[in-house]
Amino acid sequence: MTAARSVGAAAALSVVALSYMVFESQWVRRVEFTVGVVGLHPDLQGLTIAHLSDPHAGFRPSFNMRAARKAFDVAMAEQPDLIAITGDLAGGEANLDGIKALLATLHAPLGVYAVLGNHDHGRSKAPFTRAVDFSDLGDYGVRLLSNETVTVPRGAARLQICGVDDVKHGFGDLRPVLAQLDRDPATLRLLLSHYAEAALQAPADSFDLTLSGDTHGGQICVPWFGGPVMFSQPRAQFKDGLYDRDGRLIHVTRGIGTSLLPFRLLCRPETAIVRLVRAPAGDSPSRNPRVGALRPAGWY
Repeated sequence: MTAARSVGAAAALSVVALSYMVFESQWVRRVEFTVGVVGLHPDLQGLTIAHLSDPHAGFRPSFNMRAARKAFDVAMAEQPDLIAITGDLAGGEANLDGIKALLATLHAPLGVYAVLGNHDHGRSKAPFTRAVDFSDLGDYGVRLLSNETVTVPRGAARLQICGVDDVKHGFGDLRPVLAQLDRDPATLRLLLSHYAEAALQAPADSFDLTLSGDTHGGQICVPWFGGPVMFSQPRAQFKDGLYDRDGRLIHVTRGIGTSLLPFRLLCRPETAIVRLVRAPAGDSPSRNPRVGALRPAGWY
């Protein structure tokens, strides 16, 4: 093979690889976890949460808005009891009206709740990231939680949705959230945080489940011995999936959009469906077979 043909073949292979990674960035998957909660009130049995994160609508060029439409459609098809969105909605003015209009399509009996991430505050290494004003999310049917707690009833039980802002860049404060916790056995306590590490800043019994995003699951994952190497945040404590960290149950979704590069590899975007069931009294997450995979969700 001549040098020219070699260069041509390499260029063609590069185009195919890049095209595939763009395709995968749109290949939204549905992933489901069953989480056992000790002492879960009977009226909360089977509670279904659609967990969405990181649409990154403010990036151009990207196909993030298209992926967001798919992910939101998957969420609504599940008819969830509650929808949780854990940050990085935008990060710039591009598509801002579009993402708000998409958020308005989300509905759930117990409500739609969101917290902000670092990109929403304009804090990122990605170029052209700008802070965005989401104070009007209530006009689109989404309750934005900033270091606060909302309590909603379900039958004789209650659900506390606690939202903390970006804890890595000085916007988050768990103290008012912890001060508002309802310790009644009939109350289920959820923490929404863009960063999973926020759960480690609270006592282990503070929340029954923490929902987070941020990592994109690596976004581009390179095959390697012992598991894939994450292109995005390779040193992150949490990648994606369900974790038990010293009694703290934490679900991290790889999210919807892409950041910096409009590609994904071996790490499809996702809508996560989390179903809660009652675990036997005295059980622990690590021994409870209904908790699901207490490890990263893995490729695809």
